[in-house]
Formats: sequence, structure tokens, C-alpha cells
Amino acid sequence: MRPKTTRGTCAHCGKEFTKAGMGKHLAKCLIDRPQTVQDKNKPCFHLQVGAKNASAYWLHLQASADATLEDLDDFLRQIWVECCGHLSLFHIADHEIDMSRKLGSCLQKGMEIEYDYDMGATTSLRITVLGGYPGLVTKKKPIEILARNQPPVIICDECGENPAALICPECGMLCTSCAAEHDCGDEEYLLPVVNSPRTGVCAYTGE
Repeated sequence: MRPKTTRGTCAHCGKEFTKAGMGKHLAKCLIDRPQTVQDKNKPCFHLQVGAKNASAYWLHLQASADATLEDLDDFLRQIWVECCGHLSLFHIADHEIDMSRKLGSCLQKGMEIEYDYDMGATTSLRITVLGGYPGLVTKKKPIEILARNQPPVIICDECGENPAALICPECGMLCTSCAAEHDCGDEEYLLPVVNSPRTGVCAYTGE
């Protein structure tokens, strides 16, 4: 069974919290941190990103209001979902949002949008705008991680004791010992357990 709750570390102060606790902490930490003139001229959003069907995986991001949804798509692909160049989209209910739009033109505090990667074996994410504030971002790096869940400990489905390291589509989660004994065929058939809601899906390896 996969854990439902995980903790992460604040990139600014190093304190550890759950996803919900991190949101409350960052609302204060981001305001209290020392600011420069450069900070004050760069409006940003505080975004909470969570997997809709795998609550152990989450991100807190700071994103420039000048960044586009395409920038956010690229970021999510690189850190969490990219495997085979599948299509992706942002939407509210059934209304798709053009990826060329800047975040400042389509987001506001309190709203939620959804993100789907791969229209076949879909990984679905929910993005919540927790707030807006001045932040230190650059054109080269318009989106940065404020906090990320620590890798959840997933127990092997075979022995029920050791942490899983590999995934077999037939056998489920396997520790290294059980994986060495499994008889489903070529070892290349196995996928690694990685810190992403797309772990075990399609050909995703986290690389």
C-alpha cells in the first residue's frame, strides 16, 4: 500500500512539514524572508501542485507572473511526468486553457486548475493558487521549487517487508531481492520506483 501522507523541507528555512502544513508555513515564511528591491519588482504566485489520485506526491512552487503555462508545462514534464513526449493540457472543468497565456493573466489567489499529461495512461494533477507575493525569480528560471515531498516508502507487494525499488506490471511493487527472483521475463520489463505520481506508468523512469 502506498502512503497517503508525506513530509517535505522548506527551501528557505529548512523546516519540515506535511503538504498542508507546508502551505501554511510558506504563507508566512515567504513574507518574512528578507527582500531586495529586485524581489519587490517581480510579482510571483505560490502554487501547490498535487497528484489527484496519489496524495503522497506534491510540490510547492513559486512562479513568476510573467511565466506562461507552457513554462509550467515544461517544468512539470521535467520534474514529474515526461516519458514519451505525450500531449498535455491545462483546463478548468472542460475548458482548456491556452498554454501561451501568462500566469498573471489567468491565475488568481484561491483558484484551481487541472493538468493532464498523456491522454491514454493519464497522470492528472491539481494546481491550487495559494497566494501572490514578490519573489526572486529570473527569466532563465521563472519557476522554482519551494518544497517537494520526500520519497514515500512503498513496501514490496511480494514479501511485505522491504522497501520497493522496482515495479513489475504483473507482480506489482518489488524490493530488489524479490525482483531478482521474479519470473515475468526480461528485467528491462521492470520500472524503477521514483518520486513521482507517474511512477510505474507507461515507460516513466524519472530521468
